[in-house]
Amino acid sequence: MAPSNSSKKLTVLLVEADVIVRFALAQHLRTCAHTVIEVVSGTEARAVLLAGPAVDVVLADAQLAGDDNGFALAQWVRRHRKSIDVILTGTLAHKVQVACEFCVEGDRADHDAQGLTSSIQAMLAERKRRMRPAPKTAPATSKRKRN
Repeated sequence: MAPSNSSKKLTVLLVEADVIVRFALAQHLRTCAHTVIEVVSGTEARAVLLAGPAVDVVLADAQLAGDDNGFALAQWVRRHRKSIDVILTGTLAHKVQVACEFCVEGDRADHDAQGLTSSIQAMLAERKRRMRPAPKTAPATSKRKRN
């Protein structure tokens, strides 16, 4: 399910555990003049929805960890906040495609998605590179001449 009208400015509750993906998607949505509320888990999403800010759509990762997965959140929203649309995503490509469709439609959304996906993949690769343990080096051995 994708947004039906990309020209309407929405309040999006973005539920994504990965900070890099969440930041990039939120930044993209904000450049399109949407209001974005960022949370990490289903528990945080429910707390925001109960606190009362007007939310038009929940964009959530279906694969959130634990009992707080996206499916459980979607069921809760459909029971308690029936007027709010819920879009569950899985892969990085799908998350990006949905975010891009909030801004533009058709070929332009595909083009934007390719660029945004590349940017996110580069950031994820950099994080992975920085988190690699330092290579182990062999301890220096001293060679002494024996008399």
